[in-house]
Amino acid sequence: MSKARNMPKISDLKGMKVLVFLPPEEEAQELVSHLIRIGCLPQLSWPVPQALPLDVDVVITTVDTDIRAELLALAEHVDDRHPPIIALAGYEDPATLQIVLGLRAAAVIERPVKPFGLLTNLLIARDIRQRRQAHAQRIAEVERRHLSLSVVQLAKILLTRIEGLPPEQTHRHLQKTAMNRRCSLEVLAEEIIARHLGTALAETTPPAAGLRGTRQGGSGPGVSGEGSSEEGSGRDRGIGERPERDGPMQRGGPV
Repeated sequence: MSKARNMPKISDLKGMKVLVFLPPEEEAQELVSHLIRIGCLPQLSWPVPQALPLDVDVVITTVDTDIRAELLALAEHVDDRHPPIIALAGYEDPATLQIVLGLRAAAVIERPVKPFGLLTNLLIARDIRQRRQAHAQRIAEVERRHLSLSVVQLAKILLTRIEGLPPEQTHRHLQKTAMNRRCSLEVLAEEIIARHLGTALAETTPPAAGLRGTRQGGSGPGVSGEGSSEEGSGRDRGIGERPERDGPMQRGGPV
């Protein structure tokens, strides 16, 4: 038997953080009192800010047309990361509806506010908030898995093209190595990629020893002198012998 879905309950509203945008007048105080009786944690704020905080569960705001500019500016920064908005509207005119749509309001409550309408819409807003969070988590998980698969696939390609491992054995090789080292496939794949990238960078970096030998030989940059080329090549090869013309210096011992 499948597990029944948990339905919203009034007790779920206990401890909900509600941010209220209303002038500090009698209507605001009554709304705050309703929220406290329900079990919410209301916070009254005025004027309307330029951006919504992310650490609250629901925002309740007036949508009066006299603060139309502030509300539309706020609406430009509202997305699914922010808490759902409940609009308080006293009139149903085109200007008010435009503000409600711009704010992407989850619900609209008629003013003056009544406890029944407030309770119902708080439950709706809470459910919307939970759905958004679950959706964001699913997207983040899919992106993480996609990135992990890409890293592992790149490590398999490197094992085949650089280390000569047959393509059909790369996954089994990674699994066995990760099991022996007690790490995840992603961690092992990242180490393989970093190792081969480091090797590739070392191979493409010009040797610094040859450049030092050229400067010490007396020739300027970009000019190859006879003595500098011979001495530089000798140092690069790690050979201790000097050319024949330096024989007297060898017989005389070190200077």
